[in-house]
Amino acid sequence: MSQELRPHIIRLIFLILLQVLILRQIQLGDDWLRFAEILIYPLVLMMLPMRWSPAIIILVAFVTGLIIDLFYDTPGVHAGASTFSAFFRPVVLRIISPRAGYDPKQQLTRATFGMSWMASYTAIFLFVHILIVQILTVFTFYYWGELLLRTGLSWILSVVIILLADIIFNPKS
Repeated sequence: MSQELRPHIIRLIFLILLQVLILRQIQLGDDWLRFAEILIYPLVLMMLPMRWSPAIIILVAFVTGLIIDLFYDTPGVHAGASTFSAFFRPVVLRIISPRAGYDPKQQLTRATFGMSWMASYTAIFLFVHILIVQILTVFTFYYWGELLLRTGLSWILSVVIILLADIIFNPKS
């Protein structure tokens, strides 16, 4: 196995297991917090190397989403959202591009670009991903209030958890 591919496979397996075995089971309450769910598996897509072809990234996103769908019993919801997010990823990267641009050999991490960049990247990418998940789950705009509540709560929790995990597991960055 290539040394470059190994960390991405390990991250993929770890985040999928964390998502389906632990985070799927978390119930945050009976009131309005019951609408929130924590999604961290999109971090797999966010951290894929920029030098990989868009077709490979979209394929990885689709397969990752299908695996999540198997455990969540949501046929196609996470696969569709992951595929769309992977397709939209270059747009997000262009929006938050540093002045010098990106070097395709650089890793998309806080250590490389700083906390401000990582927070922006996480926030924008996750907002798009979670919005698509919620739209595909509800599949109507009739319940737009619930759609916005689900999206907002899930987005806030997911961004906070991902950024905290990054700080905890990569403290020297």
